[in-house]
Amino acid sequence: MRQPPFSIARHALTATMAACLALAGCGGSGNDDSSAGDTGTGTGTTVTAPSITTQPASLTLASGATGTLSVVASGSSLGYQWYLNGSAISGATASSLTVSSAGSYHVVVSNTGGSVTSSAATVTVSGASAGSDSESWTLSTGANSNDLAADSTTFQTVNIALGSLAVTSGSSALSVNAAGTSASVTDASGGVVATIAQDAYGITITSTATSALPLAFALSGSYAGSVTIYSDQAFRLDLNGASITSADGPAVNIQSKKRAFVVLTGSSTLADAATYSTRTLADGSEMDLKAAFFSEGALIFSGSGSLSVTSSAKHALASDAHVRLRAGALTLASNAKDGIRANDAFVMDGGTLKITTATGAGKGIKVEGKEDEDTPLGFIAINGGTIDITSYDKGITASWEAEDDADTATTADDPDPRVTINGGTITVTTTGTAVEDVLSPEGIESKSTLTINGGTLTINTDDDALNAETAIVINGGRIYAKATSNDAIDSNGTMTITGGVVVAIGAGAPEGGLDTDQNTFTVTGGTFVGIGGSNSTPTPSTTTQNTVALGSVSAGTLVIGDGSGKAAFAYTVPAAASAMLLSSPNIATGTSYTVYQGSTVSGQDETYNGLYLGSGMSYSGGTAGSSFTVSSTVTALGGSGNTGGPGGGPGGR
Repeated sequence: MRQPPFSIARHALTATMAACLALAGCGGSGNDDSSAGDTGTGTGTTVTAPSITTQPASLTLASGATGTLSVVASGSSLGYQWYLNGSAISGATASSLTVSSAGSYHVVVSNTGGSVTSSAATVTVSGASAGSDSESWTLSTGANSNDLAADSTTFQTVNIALGSLAVTSGSSALSVNAAGTSASVTDASGGVVATIAQDAYGITITSTATSALPLAFALSGSYAGSVTIYSDQAFRLDLNGASITSADGPAVNIQSKKRAFVVLTGSSTLADAATYSTRTLADGSEMDLKAAFFSEGALIFSGSGSLSVTSSAKHALASDAHVRLRAGALTLASNAKDGIRANDAFVMDGGTLKITTATGAGKGIKVEGKEDEDTPLGFIAINGGTIDITSYDKGITASWEAEDDADTATTADDPDPRVTINGGTITVTTTGTAVEDVLSPEGIESKSTLTINGGTLTINTDDDALNAETAIVINGGRIYAKATSNDAIDSNGTMTITGGVVVAIGAGAPEGGLDTDQNTFTVTGGTFVGIGGSNSTPTPSTTTQNTVALGSVSAGTLVIGDGSGKAAFAYTVPAAASAMLLSSPNIATGTSYTVYQGSTVSGQDETYNGLYLGSGMSYSGGTAGSSFTVSSTVTALGGSGNTGGPGGGPGGR
């Protein structure tokens, strides 16, 4: 669809220009200009406008340090006014200025004969900043100060109304100029810092601004085309009720390796095209196009609005760096591939995320990982917020494996594809059916260690609900994990449960609720139950909280009672199973218990997916079964259902 030509709303006069007009004359170039502007003084004396002999020089400061900008000018009775990013600095009226903040500084030197504006001096502050390329990660939480740097950064905003293609700016540091069907944005010294132009695919935004003058591009209205962004520095992308539907390729295509801070306001929508034509970069190489919303750099989402992305041909959202959701609502629908694909990391601190991948399509969230001699990444950290994923393939996976990407002989540059869940509410449902070496629709997978410290998880899958290559560690949270064809919770290495509440329902033999492939299985806390065809047996030498392994159990309420009416454990079994493994801090060493089925339970604090919780529970009635006295941290009551053996089954890795 042909778009109308650009409508350019010119920026009002900057503070500097206004100051010039208030005087008798103003330097046209904004630099060393000594145009006369002769002024009578009442005595017949002519005063010459000042000229700058030494321009202020750019500085790089360490974080917290100060520096000095200075200007040398010729002329009599000189006055000075310094500006930061186009705004006058109160009290900055000397020939020198002490600075500690990053930005673009200039000074206007004036007298009664006129004024002259200096060239811009850039002050850069090293350390964490919106434009910093230095990365420092805490993998267990995804902490990275650079991802938060936008909170303390003043961006200069360029507004782009997509419906009319009008470009404006309310920033006193910027001016907008028309040039046919394109627009250019200039800074206070007249240098071009950004251009907005139409091409065969849609709108292309090119930013050459420095880190001292960070730009924000605010998109609003509807557009039938693709928005492509190039930027030399980190920038902010404001989606203010924008609706972008591409006719070819991505809806938003960020060809910059710098951070994009995406701020959501109102309701925005993006949709890619069914076809992606080949595009080339300036150097002739083929442009990478991976998703309806794609970025070569990191994507950091925040704001109070929402964004819905629909992909017909590729991923819904992809970054060749990392994706972070701090706030806002993302709804992603992929009809061909993954909901989110990232190379380095996925981190979620808050907000809501809903992902749907179609039948035959891909994964909910996949972090690939890559070898890197400086900062090898490939992890997932979820700290809060709400996630709801319905995916055909895996729901959430940190998927890097050495055999898939062994470009170097050393392992020092290998990523750690760990998954850590510290909080939040996570619901995952996979719809595919596991086929060995073809499809493994697991719920949450780590090719390293899966650690759950908190949060509420509801995972329903055909393949493993939770799976890890090296270890599974459960320190807290609420976990409901159900797999119809494989293990509910499957570690190919060790498993440790120190706290939390877990209900794990696996398939029939040889699959089951809790599987560690004959590796160390440690229980020191928490309340859990695992049912299915089998369970691994906890390791007595490392287990300090009492566990009980049962053989076949029937559907209905099962109680571990002490004979006096006090229940140490109670669970409503949803369907008959050939093995049950359970543990609770209520089960005391030296106490004799009986297994009852069909009892009525009371006095519980709450019930979580059939598991009764509380320390003062009572039971009545029921049919008595096996009796036992706890003399070891691992008590087995017969039956072949509880083993330390491997789970096997399709997709178990």
